[in-house]
Amino acid sequence: MQISDIHVQSGAAEWAKKASVGDTHAKKENKTETGKIAAAQVSISTDAGKSSSAEALVKARADALPEVREEIVATARERAASGYYNTPEFSRELAGRLIEG
Repeated sequence: MQISDIHVQSGAAEWAKKASVGDTHAKKENKTETGKIAAAQVSISTDAGKSSSAEALVKARADALPEVREEIVATARERAASGYYNTPEFSRELAGRLIEG
């Protein structure tokens, strides 16, 4: 989304300057100048639409991932902490699985 600079309309620049420093006369003029002080232009770029569709794509892919099986993760953590993965038994088991495919 892009927001362009604020364009102060003619005659209102001085009022805006006075209002920012607290001039009471400028504050009274506010009643007659409402809507004439400044106008901002907002435009939504095509990149904003792309961002939304990218977000939807990421969410769809995340939803398609398999569920995390906490019991398997817990077992792997326990084995790592105990040094199981550094044993000759595990090395042979892993090599056998790799050969089998």
